[in-house]
Amino acid sequence: MTQQPSKNLEKNNPFHTHYPRYFDIDMRYYPGANNHQKGVNRTKVSVLIAIRFSIVTPSIVSWLYGINHRLALEHLNRLEKDGLLRVVKTHRSPDGRVYVPTYTAAKFAEELMGIDIHFRANRNPALQFNQNNIMHNLINAFVMLRGIHNYHSDETYAPMWSGFITEPEFQRINSLSAARTVDGAVQLPDGSIAAIEVEHSFKNKTARQVILLKYLASLKKRDYSKIFLFSQSVKIFDDIKRLHEQLFEEMPQRFDKKTRAPLLSESDAELLRASIIYRTKLCEEINEMFYE
Repeated sequence: MTQQPSKNLEKNNPFHTHYPRYFDIDMRYYPGANNHQKGVNRTKVSVLIAIRFSIVTPSIVSWLYGINHRLALEHLNRLEKDGLLRVVKTHRSPDGRVYVPTYTAAKFAEELMGIDIHFRANRNPALQFNQNNIMHNLINAFVMLRGIHNYHSDETYAPMWSGFITEPEFQRINSLSAARTVDGAVQLPDGSIAAIEVEHSFKNKTARQVILLKYLASLKKRDYSKIFLFSQSVKIFDDIKRLHEQLFEEMPQRFDKKTRAPLLSESDAELLRASIIYRTKLCEEINEMFYE
C-alpha cells in the first residue's frame, strides 16, 4: 500500500512518460566494417549531436571518432557541403568555429530518432544558439557522450549510462517552474535516472541555495534519483562542497516567511547529501580537451 503513491507519482510525471523515447536513441559510435559504413555511421552520429546539443565541433568529432583534427574538419565540411550543417566562426569555441544543424538535418534526425523535432532555422546561423553557452554546451556534450563510450582498461565495454536526454530536450519536456532545469539526465545501467550538471565556474552561496531547493523539489517529485556533478576543476568541487555543508547547517535554522517552516528539514539535508555525487573521474579529460 505504501508504494502506491510513488507509482502514481511516476505515472503522472511528464519525465517518466517522455524520457524513454530519448534514452532509446542510440548515440554510440560504431566504426563500421568498411569506409562506406564508417562514413554513414559518422554522418548519423554527427547530425544527432548537432540536433540534440544544438552545435557540434571538430574537437568533439576528433575525440569520438579517434581521428585527427584535419580529418574531423573535412568530415564536418563535407556535411556542410551536403546541406546538413552550417559553420559559424566564433572565438568562444576552442576550435574557433561551431557547426549548427539545418532543416534538412532536422528531418534526417527525425527519421533516426522517431521523435518530432521542433526546429527553427535562422537565416543567420549564429542566431540559432546562445554564443555565451558554447563552452558549457560542448563540455556537456562531451560528458554525456563520454559516459556512453566508456571502457575498462582491458577494453571491455562498460558504459556509465545507457542513454541520455539533453538540456534543450529536458526544457521542452518540463514546463514546471519548480523543477530546476539541469544540463541533462541519464539512464543508469540499473534503470534509475540521474541528473547531469556541468559546473565550470564558481557560484556564490545564494545561488547554491536556490539550486539546492530546486534539486530538492525535483528529487521529491522523482524527476531523478540523484545528481551527478562534473567539472574541469577539483577546486570548483571543493568550493561547492564547502558551500553545501554551510547551507545544510544554516538552512534548517532559517524559516520561510510564508509557511514559517524551516527552509530545509534535517531529512531534506540528508536526502540532498546522499543524492549529490561529485564525479571527479573526468576532471582531467575535460581540462585537457577544453582548457589546455
